[in-house]
Amino acid sequence: MAKSLSLISLILFSLFAFSRSLPLSTSGRWIIDARTGDRVKLSCVNLVSHTQSMVAQGLDKRPLKELASEITSRQFNCVRLTWSVHMFTRYAYECVGDVLDGLDIADVKSGVAKHNLEILKMTVAKAFQTVINCLGSEGIMVILDNHISQPRWCCSLDDGNGFFGDRNFNPNEWFQGLSFVAAQFTCNPHVVGMSLRNELRGPFTNNDAWCYYMRRGSQLIHRINQNLLIIISGLNYGNDLSQLKKRPLGYTFQNKVVLEAHLYSFSGDNESKFVKKPLNIICNEIMEKFEREAGFVVDMKNPYPLFISEFGYDQSGSNEAENRFMSCFLARIAEKDIDWALWAFQGSYMYRQGHENPDESFGVMDHTWTKDRNPKLKQMLQLIKRVNQDLNSNAPMSYIILHPVSGQCVKSDGKGGIELGDCATPTQWNHSGDASPMKLLSNGQCLKSAGDGKIANRIHRLLW
Repeated sequence: MAKSLSLISLILFSLFAFSRSLPLSTSGRWIIDARTGDRVKLSCVNLVSHTQSMVAQGLDKRPLKELASEITSRQFNCVRLTWSVHMFTRYAYECVGDVLDGLDIADVKSGVAKHNLEILKMTVAKAFQTVINCLGSEGIMVILDNHISQPRWCCSLDDGNGFFGDRNFNPNEWFQGLSFVAAQFTCNPHVVGMSLRNELRGPFTNNDAWCYYMRRGSQLIHRINQNLLIIISGLNYGNDLSQLKKRPLGYTFQNKVVLEAHLYSFSGDNESKFVKKPLNIICNEIMEKFEREAGFVVDMKNPYPLFISEFGYDQSGSNEAENRFMSCFLARIAEKDIDWALWAFQGSYMYRQGHENPDESFGVMDHTWTKDRNPKLKQMLQLIKRVNQDLNSNAPMSYIILHPVSGQCVKSDGKGGIELGDCATPTQWNHSGDASPMKLLSNGQCLKSAGDGKIANRIHRLLW
């Protein structure tokens, strides 16, 4: 093996085929096919529709059908599609072309006319529905995320959209928006869930109001469409669900409730922490905090599924702090086999913060929307797209060793050494806990360390 590697994470392994059977439900900490009880894992990507253009990004770059195909070709099985309350309470019947004219973005409008002329002539509500129908025609599940109230970029502490009662966050109008959107898709099986609200934050935040409005919003959606998963976020920009330790939700709406959380390199404080300390130390600190604030929900006495609905990093690879965060968090997602949605699919925006056609450095697609921004990303995500733990499995427990930086798995090379390889057919290991040896499941031979903190290589790692 030409390059060295570090052993980052151990994860439980069992291989199962993915099922797109709908509708979805929950069983303990897992999301399942409501009909068969089999596990369904959400491996999603975010697509923005909540900003001033009030239509899905990318329609000025490629035909809608091609965008949907680009998503499936990268093995994402669902899209977290964002929307703003005012899109449906104030502007639902505005023409998309008129909305773009109001933003004075002629080049963007020309792009939409070239690639998706029919969208340009639709109302905001009809265009939203058309995007969802196209995603569904490609077999893509859709989660509708209420991202913000005003159509604008999100999120800041002073944008007036942070919490119930904020100057631009009228709870009654929020209920109206939830009702409108839930009712629009009662007959669309590919819409599998609705997120109540993205990244609650700001000076109005309090637990009592959170509990009240989460229950009311959940009741409203479930009354309109009992097939939908109801996805509930916590406080502090969606990072914190710790209030549930003292005050559990106490409801599942017939096993439909999923909890969600976000995590980025910059969550909580400056991302420079990832380069100021050794990776193993800072990763452990951040993951302990994540477990205290959100990860614990899958291990509670009455657990809920956890959906990491936003995480991501600069796809150019130029930000070392974000690179380190990504390898750290990928290991945790793999270890816990958590459902997730990467931020983000879009390579650019029609309009963002006063600028036409700005870039999205976190985007899967490049600025032209014709190729991957980071050709290595697909391999990095290969393992977490798979079902690695299953509530119905009778398979024996085993482990695999993941190298998160590359997304590859550590495999026996058959010659007394190890190598990195595809995780589709990984080498399986046996491990009984800290300080115990790693043994090949096939023959009991052990992984030998050259020393604490040493780089792994194919010569010194296996003891025969």
